[in-house]
Amino acid sequence: MSNDLGSGSLGVRVHPWRHRLLVLMVAFLSQGSFAAAAADYDQAIRELSAAAEAEVREGRISGTTIALIDNQQIVFARGFGFADKKRRIPARSDTIYRAGSISKLFTAVAAMQLVEQGKVDLDAPITKYLPSFNVIVPFENAKPITLRQLMCHRSGMVREAPVGGYFDDSEPGMDKTVASLASCVLTYPPATRTKYSNSGVTIVGKVVEQVSRTPFPLYQQKRVFAPLGMSSSGFLRNTQIRRKLATGYLPVANDAGGFREMDAPVFEFGILAAGNLYTTAEDLGRFISFLFAEGRAGGQQLLRSDTLNEMFTPQLTSDTNGFGLGFSIGHFRGRKTVNHMGAVYGFTSILTAIPSEKIGVVVLCNDDVALGPVRRLNATALGLMLSAKTGETVTTAPSSSMASDRLRDFAGGYESQSYWAQIDMKGPGIIADISGQKLALTPTGALKFEANGRVAYNAPFVFERDTNGKIIGFTAFEQKFHRIDPASVPAAPESWKPLLGAYGPAFIPLIISVKFGHLYAMTENEFDYRLTPLNGSVFQMPPGMYEGEQIVFQPNRHSKVHRIVFANMPLRRR
Repeated sequence: MSNDLGSGSLGVRVHPWRHRLLVLMVAFLSQGSFAAAAADYDQAIRELSAAAEAEVREGRISGTTIALIDNQQIVFARGFGFADKKRRIPARSDTIYRAGSISKLFTAVAAMQLVEQGKVDLDAPITKYLPSFNVIVPFENAKPITLRQLMCHRSGMVREAPVGGYFDDSEPGMDKTVASLASCVLTYPPATRTKYSNSGVTIVGKVVEQVSRTPFPLYQQKRVFAPLGMSSSGFLRNTQIRRKLATGYLPVANDAGGFREMDAPVFEFGILAAGNLYTTAEDLGRFISFLFAEGRAGGQQLLRSDTLNEMFTPQLTSDTNGFGLGFSIGHFRGRKTVNHMGAVYGFTSILTAIPSEKIGVVVLCNDDVALGPVRRLNATALGLMLSAKTGETVTTAPSSSMASDRLRDFAGGYESQSYWAQIDMKGPGIIADISGQKLALTPTGALKFEANGRVAYNAPFVFERDTNGKIIGFTAFEQKFHRIDPASVPAAPESWKPLLGAYGPAFIPLIISVKFGHLYAMTENEFDYRLTPLNGSVFQMPPGMYEGEQIVFQPNRHSKVHRIVFANMPLRRR
């Protein structure tokens, strides 16, 4: 891909001397009444643009649109790369993307509007608003499920519903999706542990619909999008969205351990409120400005400032990082951030705001699980904006060099509670394959590395030596990996052979394989997860996306495994 094509943007390359004009134009077109920018972002925009162009040029992403927000002003919005690679359509500032789990922020806003109106109590049993709601609770004296628990992912609900979840393209709608949860078993007692749940937030959306007596997508249009001026956003596709929607690109796993790219399918999820938002970077910029305006937009007070403060506070935990009401709460350079990422077929997104400085960043990308590049662009943009607005500078520690003979000490096979890993030499450096995902490791110290790739941005790897100086393991992805002795790897049981293969839809196959003598399941085209056998046909999922849930292999009348039930979702053998 050439540099000119990779620049994407508004169809032409934007030269540095035009940045100031672009800033003023974006502000005028976005709201019409923005004040002048509080800081000079020309240099930040040049450096960020170069970083985005590099991501496209190096083939790490197909296209992206980035918006920078300073208080009530969108100071920059531009596309890079392609909204459609085959038709050579460039990504633009008004390109529409699927935003995935950023949807949850708008569901939370709607729910809190009803709380402020006295129509909903965050801590009342969910059955007060959905009398027919049912789920199997296997725990004695368990607390009732509440909206607060659902919004901060501490309800114990399964990740996906059997109907309308991530593996179901039948477009059943929210009613059937929520109803299907009656066959599911809570994985943990409510209010005890964090477990991310799309099904849980879908229940919140159903409460909004039930209490407001308004279909959820219409509620969002009338009570949220319209007041915010988000004219290019919606929870269901319409003519405008279809016309401007980027093509998503999806690397699909195969049973040979690789991936092939395909155009992502587009269908409406039954978990509508948890992940079906279509939007632009500019519209999400307006949402961030609404947060900075303490809940005001278009002359209306859509939420009180104290309500937003509660949403920005981790719930049911004493930790300073965690889930608030809808928002994920973190820190960047010592400052509190409110944010959320999104990953949905063919798209990856992130929205981050720093309330104390009133600066925010939106990065939308039309590649699936492009977590590393999107996080890199997000961090780069936040850092550049902070430097421009506050004058503070940050010195980046130089990477360490390491001789090839020393690097060979790290090569080998490893395994953790959830993942397998293979570390190998590649040229003068080393690479890590973590359960199917390739990462480049850069040394930062004697036993420390940073990992970068499709799923990681500057992820720390810390190795450990024994008393004889031999590398015996490492810590990464919040797990401890131990080194595998090839001579001690157990043989896989013969009874596992009939289980191996691919199950589910062609665009998101669940692939069962063996590695280091253990059974693994590749889920959502991302990672192989190590399975723990409970008996001959039931296996437990490890910590990760589906922690606490199970895979059940089901034979047909000829005793051949013809399908699995994965986390309550039936998937036929391919």
